Amino acid sequence: MAGRHVQNTNRDHDDNFQSLVVIEFAHGLSAQTVEWILQKITDGQAVGGAELLACSVWDQNIGESLIHVGASSSRLLMAAELMEIKKYYKDGSLREISLADIDDFMGSDELDEFLTMAEKQKIILHELETVRSIEADNVIPGFRNIYLYKGEAIISRCCAEGIIVNCFALHDKEELGRLTALWFSNILSTNQLDQVNYYFGEKIAMYFAFLSFYITYLIPPAILGFLSNFLDPYFEGFELVPLFCVFNTVWATILLESWKRTSAVHAYRWGTINTEPFEEARAQYYGVLAVNQVTGRLEPSYSDWMRYAKYYCFSVPVICFSLTLALGSMLFYFWMEEVMTKHLERNKPSYSFLLKFVPTVVYTLLVVLMNMVYRKIAIWINNWENHRLESEYENHLIIKLALFYFANCYTSLFYVAFYQQDLVLLRRYVAAQLITQQFYQQILDSLIPYILYRYQRGKAGKYVDPNSGSQNQRNCVSEEIMRQTEDERLRMNYFGTLDDYVKMFMQFGYITLFSSVFPMAAFWSLINNCTELRTDSFKMCRIFRRPFSRPTANIGIWLLGFEIISIIAVITNCGLMYMSPRVQKYTREYGPLKVILVFFLIEHVLIFTKLALSHLIDNTPEWVRTAVAAVDYQSKQAWREQRSRKAQEHLEQHRLSQRMSAANPTAQQHFKIC
Repeated sequence: MAGRHVQNTNRDHDDNFQSLVVIEFAHGLSAQTVEWILQKITDGQAVGGAELLACSVWDQNIGESLIHVGASSSRLLMAAELMEIKKYYKDGSLREISLADIDDFMGSDELDEFLTMAEKQKIILHELETVRSIEADNVIPGFRNIYLYKGEAIISRCCAEGIIVNCFALHDKEELGRLTALWFSNILSTNQLDQVNYYFGEKIAMYFAFLSFYITYLIPPAILGFLSNFLDPYFEGFELVPLFCVFNTVWATILLESWKRTSAVHAYRWGTINTEPFEEARAQYYGVLAVNQVTGRLEPSYSDWMRYAKYYCFSVPVICFSLTLALGSMLFYFWMEEVMTKHLERNKPSYSFLLKFVPTVVYTLLVVLMNMVYRKIAIWINNWENHRLESEYENHLIIKLALFYFANCYTSLFYVAFYQQDLVLLRRYVAAQLITQQFYQQILDSLIPYILYRYQRGKAGKYVDPNSGSQNQRNCVSEEIMRQTEDERLRMNYFGTLDDYVKMFMQFGYITLFSSVFPMAAFWSLINNCTELRTDSFKMCRIFRRPFSRPTANIGIWLLGFEIISIIAVITNCGLMYMSPRVQKYTREYGPLKVILVFFLIEHVLIFTKLALSHLIDNTPEWVRTAVAAVDYQSKQAWREQRSRKAQEHLEQHRLSQRMSAANPTAQQHFKIC
């Protein structure tokens, strides 16, 4: 290929080398650094290498180096066994891969195709992350100021230092075409979710499973809210509030408990149920070097009291200051609205109806802007707190974001609902914030990525040499793969499901907390989520690079966040029910104390109902528990049979040795001397 130099750097390469992962280096990086990393990737595991297949590519057109990484089938299978990847056994159950009885697994006739491409890429990423520095590796070649300690993860450190700018998995064009056709034709089917899991892995498949499940459960409140528009004129304003308050509580509980059952089924079918993978320390984790008691390797150690000091002396005050700032912006909004109202009362222009919504729209945009700014602050704080594991880092970031977004988006609504006690104004605010934020998110998440996608497609042609068909046949990377790599290098990185869950979390809050005064909240959310499902699937297939498969058994800590929202919704809905017109009539007739006592009782009844439903709806279906128990039992039996077989073989060898010793004492004496 003109402008490129391809180097085969592994003695084990064959003509069937399959490039699965591409490592992209920073612009203008020295060849010494690239060759050192390449050597580490191909070196044996005994010297800290990954023992993978690799080819380096130098692109003179853009002045960057790439490394194409693959692996032999035997290397992938050995790593799959160590990673405890599960595949379907001949009896239909999911079991961890075992090379001892690999022939008894379904699809083992063709070992090259036994693992999916997503599984192969996950294995390669895992092996790349295990590339460690040895005692002779004091610094990264070409960077005298970047020091390494013995046993440090080299690839992760290079990513953290900006030496490696991207490490992405290549798409399988044929498989992606089939998935795209299936996905767009029947976007809510179980078969489609299985194909998403097959291609993208469990974490992304679980997100789409939850989004699809959430859309299905939005249909009843959406229909109820739509019908309320026609029923509302027949009632005296907000007469349906008590109905929606009770409905929201029961609906949210059934949704979450049913999802637990559904996620358990998905986790079992995808082989992630009851799995807790061992996590290595993050590359960004720093501290004093010490021996890890689990792995026996040197790694940074950071005292818990230092982290707690950072958290309570800096992180908590910054979070509190941000929440105070959100409260201040809310008060400023109400002041601005009061000024606008007085101005309209004095002047009464013809377009006064539109001007009434100006403060609300401005405040909603301010809320979105503050969310974006706080997100950057939260990420910076989270990095500074120095969490050891990726799961800890992600959970703390989610807590920070959820706390601020909750306060920033809902504080004004609670203020109007329980301080001003104006249900008409509350309905207008909920409608304005929900619809404006959804409209903004659709532009940000759908229109802008599509524009960038079209721009990148036009830009891609600038890097393709039309006379580049004379590649040396000894090169291990084909012309087609090089062109595909060029195309995918220009795609956007997929940064995970965090932002997607944030949007659903906030939307769930609007519905469960305030849809009793704005019943159309579920209807607009349903329309938005159907569009979101389409655009997300399009972005995964056409705009984003292929992310690496990540195992998960549920939606993680987000489930706890949804549970907390549903509990707060019980109290909020009881308060809104108390302010409804019919209840206010009872208050004037029977006195506020009696009515408050009644609603205190109703609140406890609703909480008891929520807890009862949580216990009545089993989190895991009976057949899933039975299947998991059966697999565990069979695994233990197989382990016992293996131990018994080894013990029997050892006993037979011992008896044979005794017979030989009894028959030939001279041989016994010789054996003892030896």
